Amino acid sequence: MAKKVCFITGSGSGNGRGMAIRFAELGYDICLHHSGRDPKGAEKTRQTILEKGVDCKILSENLAESGAAQRLFEKFRAEYDRLDVFINNSGITDGGPIMETEESMFNKLMGVNFRACYFCVAEAGKFMREKGIEGSISLIASNHHRVNFPGGFSVYASLKAAMVRFTKWAALEFSPYKIRVNCIAPGYILPLEAERLAEYDIDMEEYVKSVEPTLPLKRMVPPCELADLAEFLASPSGRSITGQTIDVDGGDSLLNAPLENYHFEKD
Repeated sequence: MAKKVCFITGSGSGNGRGMAIRFAELGYDICLHHSGRDPKGAEKTRQTILEKGVDCKILSENLAESGAAQRLFEKFRAEYDRLDVFINNSGITDGGPIMETEESMFNKLMGVNFRACYFCVAEAGKFMREKGIEGSISLIASNHHRVNFPGGFSVYASLKAAMVRFTKWAALEFSPYKIRVNCIAPGYILPLEAERLAEYDIDMEEYVKSVEPTLPLKRMVPPCELADLAEFLASPSGRSITGQTIDVDGGDSLLNAPLENYHFEKD
């Protein structure tokens, strides 16, 4: 029997890396994807996965560009003859007040966070259907789909909400082929690497200390818990679950901020 394949976008580092390693530990061959920004990090992830005794290939494509999702899957088809688990993890976090938002920023977020997601999921579904595989597709969104957090994330949040709605459509359309589609919506994620915060002059320890007391469960989400849920959704235990969005945020979306925290200004 051919070894199962897991393909994760945005998996050269961060949360995608953690999920890729988890599925490698489960015995899946892994296809990594990165945007081209950090090829060394992606190769480091590949070497870690190869040590698990499975195959691992890397594909690079800038998903902010039009047609990138289709090009990415052309590359995937050239390398693999099956796809069992697809996780759309790529995303960009950015924001600002609506009246100050530039179209260039809007287009960048739209390109990666929704357009690429939409067409990657479409391509994954086509491939699974062609191969007769009753696969699992997971979209990684954000609890911003539910709550208006301070900071001016109208574009980001709206696109994450679109992902949640799209999950239901894809789940319904793919259901005749027993392809399941679900969405994972994390909140504050415990950083994997201190250097990622250091890029923004943020001390990881201080960051965690400032965030965790504000959460109902007093804990940020470890990346391994995203992998736990992705594993569950792809497992036989999740075979009756489709079209669902699960918030993984320590209860963060149960709260709302005081009005003054939003800093609305009048002319």
